[in-house]
Amino acid sequence: MKIISTGVVVGIATAALVALAPAAHADGGQTVMIRQGDLLSTLSDTRSAGHVEFLGDGLHVFTDDATSNAKAAEYFAVPTQPIPASASLTWYGTTPQPGSQIVFDEDSDRGNTNTWNVLVGEPAYGDDFWMSTGSDVYKNHHDLCPQTGGGFGSDCHGTLAEWQQAFPGAEVYAAGFSLGSGVKGDGVIHDIQVGSTDYQFTNVAPPPVVTKVAVSGSAEVTQIDRRAGSTLKMHFTTDALGADQVQGRRLRFKVTDNGEVVYRATMNADAEATVKFRFAKGSGRHKVQVLKNGVVDQRFVLKMGR
Repeated sequence: MKIISTGVVVGIATAALVALAPAAHADGGQTVMIRQGDLLSTLSDTRSAGHVEFLGDGLHVFTDDATSNAKAAEYFAVPTQPIPASASLTWYGTTPQPGSQIVFDEDSDRGNTNTWNVLVGEPAYGDDFWMSTGSDVYKNHHDLCPQTGGGFGSDCHGTLAEWQQAFPGAEVYAAGFSLGSGVKGDGVIHDIQVGSTDYQFTNVAPPPVVTKVAVSGSAEVTQIDRRAGSTLKMHFTTDALGADQVQGRRLRFKVTDNGEVVYRATMNADAEATVKFRFAKGSGRHKVQVLKNGVVDQRFVLKMGR
């Protein structure tokens, strides 16, 4: 059994604990972390006697009693896809365990407006998934159910392969779980697997997305005129990096006088440099350019006479 965290789920009842091994990943499978903000409030069905708490490594799910309000059911978005070949969840807790759930939109080519259908997978029924009686297909198109015999969660059920065949154009858009209603239980869902994707739960904030950025900055030029000549005072500054940024290409400044390079600077972020250029009376005409990363940023023409 995988250890979640010492003392995390103090409320697990003394009933027999169940540890279900996760299904094997298909080649090319991936892991996606689900956090509190990823739950879909529009589909939530956690009632007053049901509770869901995010842990560092799992989702604590429990109900207070066995009343009709004892239900904890939440969903999260998944990439739009056909009905998957497999779906399951890994539960460490009391029996019965929550059922894994798949939410899909029926094929619009059938000319109806069905938008909400839920398939429920429970270990008690093996690989058979039954449809919620509140689903649009159940209420409006019961004849499309793969199987209609009793002995399952509802009289509309079948394997995922049968559901795929019945609804080849279905689009799955959410997955989730449900404990209850009317079930008293306590445990941790470590992950929910939909096809080859493993969705794991955590309350640990995601690592910051670090972006590599080129250094930016500017040149401030001041002209000072005196009897003996003129001076161009140039102050070069570069911007500081943001909290989630790392330095990329440094910023290059260049100053030319009549086409001749008189100054170069390659600067890191959050830096500054100051330089002065003096032009004496009688030194003629000076065409001064300030270039930033090879592009002319500013131009000055000083006519100092002969």
